[in-house]
Amino acid sequence: MIRDSWILAAVLLTASIASAEDDGGRYTHDGFFLRLQLGGGYTHADATSTDLTLKGGAVGLNAEIGGALTRNLILYGKLFGTSVPGPDFEVGKLTVRGGADSVSLNFAAVGVGATYYLMPSNFYVSGALSFTQLSISDDEGTLAETDLGGGLHLGLGKEWWVSDNWGLGLGAELALGRIRSQETEDDWNAANFMIFFTATYN
Repeated sequence: MIRDSWILAAVLLTASIASAEDDGGRYTHDGFFLRLQLGGGYTHADATSTDLTLKGGAVGLNAEIGGALTRNLILYGKLFGTSVPGPDFEVGKLTVRGGADSVSLNFAAVGVGATYYLMPSNFYVSGALSFTQLSISDDEGTLAETDLGGGLHLGLGKEWWVSDNWGLGLGAELALGRIRSQETEDDWNAANFMIFFTATYN
């Protein structure tokens, strides 16, 4: 009788494992990963060689593509960009607010990062290291740009499952950049904070 009970328990356990495997990753963070984010926030950039600051409200895009190393832990490549239309210019104590809307301050980054999901709440934390660049552009193209610099991105968010593999939610990210010029003293410190709408496939 005891032996038959153990056999029955083993059969039920095997069936349960098989059922979980057949679930196809439903409501789990494993396999291929894609996170797309769109939002708004604020960008602030200071020149270190002169008393010059560029700043203003920004719109931004973020894309992360990668895969799960283990369940809930994901490694990804990152493309990040924000734009400030008509940024404020501060030179010393003089401030010129909201220049022409055709002129934009752009903060771009490419890098690698990792994100971890706390389950079952589907709350995530993330971090990335990147190469960053600042540029000024208008309707005709790029007017000026910096060299590449180093960047750090810290993010968190919360998502809700809307299908077996898609989640929608809200996220926030702080991006910091330190851009050193190799030829001049035109170094820059940049900071950006964004609130994102998030769509993730995993």
